[in-house]
Parts: sequence; C-alpha cells; structure tokens
Amino acid sequence: MEAQAGTLLLIAIGAFIVPILSGRIGVPAAVGEIVFGILVGPYVLAAVSEGEFFNVLAEFGFAFLMFLAGLELDFTSLERRGRRVLVLGGVTAAAIAGLAFAGAYALGRSPFFGIVFGAVSIGLVLISLRETGAARSDFGQSVILIGSMGEFVTIVVVTVFGIVSSVGVGLRFVLEIVGLAGVFVVAYAFLKTLRLLVWWFPERFSRFIDIDDPSELGVRAGLALMIAFVAVAEWLGVEAILGAFLAGALFSFVFREKGILETKLAGIGHGFFVPVFFIHVGVEFDLGALWMPAIYPMLAGIVLVSLAVKAIASTVFFAMGFGFRQAAGAALLLASPLTLLVAIAEIGLDLGALTELENATVILAAIVSGLMFPTAYKRMSAS
Repeated sequence: MEAQAGTLLLIAIGAFIVPILSGRIGVPAAVGEIVFGILVGPYVLAAVSEGEFFNVLAEFGFAFLMFLAGLELDFTSLERRGRRVLVLGGVTAAAIAGLAFAGAYALGRSPFFGIVFGAVSIGLVLISLRETGAARSDFGQSVILIGSMGEFVTIVVVTVFGIVSSVGVGLRFVLEIVGLAGVFVVAYAFLKTLRLLVWWFPERFSRFIDIDDPSELGVRAGLALMIAFVAVAEWLGVEAILGAFLAGALFSFVFREKGILETKLAGIGHGFFVPVFFIHVGVEFDLGALWMPAIYPMLAGIVLVSLAVKAIASTVFFAMGFGFRQAAGAALLLASPLTLLVAIAEIGLDLGALTELENATVILAAIVSGLMFPTAYKRMSAS
C-alpha cells in the first residue's frame, strides 16, 4: 500500500510539473509525460510500482482520452460546411485508410501496420491550427473535418481488427460485428431519446451547461455517459475505445453549446487522468529497444510512409480550391497523430499484433512525428 501511495504521489507531481517544463522547451505535454514515465520507470530510477491501482487509473485515462476526442467534434461546423465538403472529407479519410493498408502490404508488414500508417487524430491538429490562428479559416475547418472523419475511421478499423484478431473470420466474426453494430444502435437510440428530452424540457437540461451549477450535473452526466458506453462496448465484446469515443461524440452532438462544460471535462481529463495514461505508457516503454539497430529503419519507415499516405490523400485540398502550401500543411498536420498513435501501439501490444520492439518503435514514431511535423507546419505558416 505504501508503494502505491508513493507511486500516486510521484504521478501527481509529474502531472503538474511536466506540462510546465514541456511548454518551456516547446514539446507537446504528452511527449513530456511519456519521457517522465520512462525516467521514473524500471529502466532508469525504478521509482514507481506498477500495481493494480496505477493500471486502473491508466485505463480510465485512456478511456477519458478517447471520450475527449469524441467531444472535440464540432457538429455545427461540420453541418455548416455543406454536403460537397463532407463528401470530400469522407473520401479523403477512406483514401488514407486504403493507402495505408496498401503501404503495409507493399512493405511486407502485417495488416496492423496499415492502422499505424493511416492513423489520424485531431489533438495536435487543433492545437497547431489555433496557435497559427487558422482554426476558424476555411482551410483550418477543412483540416479539422478530415481529421475528425479520419479519427473516427481509425477507431472503427482498430475495433474491427481487434474482433478479427480475437475470433478470426467466420460465424463468430459475424456475431461480433453484430455486437459492433449493436453499439451504434444503442448510441443512435440514446441520441434520439436525449435529443427529444432536451427539446421537451430545455429548462431542466440547461443545468448541464450552467456555469454556476453547484452539483456540476453536466460533468457528472459526461462521465456517466462515458462509463456507460465503455461498459456497453465491453459487454458486446467491442474495443472500449469505441464506446468512449461514441459517448464523447454523442455528448457533443446533443449539447451543441457545450462551452464551459467542455472546458470542465477537458480540465478533469487533461489535468490528471490523461497524463496518468501517458506516464503509464512511459513506465512500460522498453528502453532497451533503443539499443537495437533494427528499431531505427523501422522508425524511419513508419514516419515516412505515414507522411506519404497523408500527402497523397491531401491532394484533395486542390479540389477544395486550396493551393500547394495548404495541401502540404494539411499533410504535415494529419501525419502527427501523437495521442491516438500511442493508444494504437498499446492496443497492438495487447492484441499480440505488435511485438515489444514494434510497440516501442510505434511509440517513438508517435513522439518523432508529434515533434517534427507540427513544428514544420508552424514554420511554413510563418514564412
């Protein structure tokens, strides 16, 4: 118990200090948290104990990260963009996935590397666009649209891959896909019901987004929804990340003017639970893999193929009326799925789709791309 208490104290200190230090040296907080985890992990200081409590906190942080990813979806903006842009965004997201699996096949890699090459996440995309003042521009909204659709496609593909890995292709696979469809049916039914309730009783649901609500019903509802959908996903044999992501997306769809509520939920998640997940990733990182020569060609391959896939798919920006600089900028942003790629590495290891060496390489690739590509985009935007 004392060891777990010491671990919790060290994690809390790291979650507070690391973002400050990361900001000063200009790296994403997630990268700093992974590095902190490596330092306090078994290969360096051996200062933390990997007990059940730490693992549960990390799993909750993982689910919270996926919930916040769904919560970031701006459905009002998506609807305002028009059908043509939505179609182009969907085609681009599908093209990224198709090119990624083609790249994995061409390089003789396992199909799981198709998910790695095609991973898209809007976390760093949003941060980079806001820092350059382009988040509200037509270009920024188009990148966010494609990133949102790509993130959804990535999560669904990971879920389907997990089903195939667990049961193979056959009757069990069909039953599991029915379970996957069941998650979407539950989500749709819940969405329709909640929308009706909000429509019929707007004054009661106004407490959910009230800045002065002493009971914080909105925060409680968000957490309850996330846990409920994670539980439903688990019961139906589906990856929990899909349930958490859908919960966030549903919450965002129903409460369009979420404003301060999103800030509160993001504060809870990014303030502690999500950092615990990244610190846990660092603690579990096999530092000995860095001394294996085979890791570096694999690292370069993941980073370059991922960028190439996004660059080819980003030619759709020409059809949207943008120029070469915007298309290149979109490719750089979409090729830096830091948070989701780390999550994919963890899932791949759990499923047995990645070896320890490959897991370490994918995490390194997430860090390298998360540092290089947003920085290159910012410099290109400033020139």
